[in-house]
Amino acid sequence: MVLYLLLIGLLLGAGCALLLWRWWRTRARSQDFYVCLDGHLVRSRGEWMVDAALQYLGIPHTYEPRLELGGRTVHPDFGLGHGIFLEYWGLHTRIYLQHKKQKQIGYKERKYHLINVEDADLKNLLSVLTTHLTPFHAFFPQLHNMLELYSK
Repeated sequence: MVLYLLLIGLLLGAGCALLLWRWWRTRARSQDFYVCLDGHLVRSRGEWMVDAALQYLGIPHTYEPRLELGGRTVHPDFGLGHGIFLEYWGLHTRIYLQHKKQKQIGYKERKYHLINVEDADLKNLLSVLTTHLTPFHAFFPQLHNMLELYSK
């Protein structure tokens, strides 16, 4: 399979090969994924929407960066740099909500800034994100024009 992907990559270019490699690696973890415009492979429609909104707003971000919280390794949905993380909370099961609460406590204990995005926020995502990012506008100067449009 790897040789097949390399051959396709050679024929179509290095960028395509990298995208195919990411796709193949991710497929081993999960059969369901969404390919974002910036090449990130995300696990849900909501994460896909958040990734697209961050890209539209010009916010540099990483998907599922590695982070130590309370002695354990976690992978926030998005890292925005400067100690700012974004979590999309798309499920509502009992176990998921317990995990959510533990993660939120961990962010608070470490003094990280956490932006929480819920399912209901997807309807007005650009406005929600610009509102949450307003306190950090010094880190994201490209937000100045967007803040005027979406923070109303």
